[in-house]
Amino acid sequence: MDPARAVFLAIVFATHAFVGYTLVRAFTTADPRLGLLFGVLPDADFLFPAALEWPFVHRGISHSPFAWLAFVAAALAVRDRTAGLAVGLAYGSHLLVDSLSPAGIQWLFPLRTDWSPGLSIHSPIATVVLWAGCLGLLVVRTDVLDQLVERLP
Repeated sequence: MDPARAVFLAIVFATHAFVGYTLVRAFTTADPRLGLLFGVLPDADFLFPAALEWPFVHRGISHSPFAWLAFVAAALAVRDRTAGLAVGLAYGSHLLVDSLSPAGIQWLFPLRTDWSPGLSIHSPIATVVLWAGCLGLLVVRTDVLDQLVERLP
């Protein structure tokens, strides 16, 4: 693999993980590591053998609301509502971010259509904005949560 492509993918994976972590940490009481895992899980399709065809390709079934719903339902069945919310936020954030990129995602899966506004969401500027927004949200939500905990008897 081209070194520049490897660096790009590492930054993309880190961004998806960080966004997932942030949303789970900021809006649930679930273990934020769920956000790390489910924030990058849609990209597990990179592990599918190249010989496989659609829907087992990058941005195929794993990048669809169908997969999102399946993982949320599994989390609700196996754990609880908090875990379901955490999985939904983290996995959903990945789909949302990727849907803004030029390649888009298949919102109407299994129909082979994709939609995208064509934004450069994985560009350096957009990545810095996403990371800054996540850091800001973590600071604000952590301060608010700490203040609430201090008020508890």
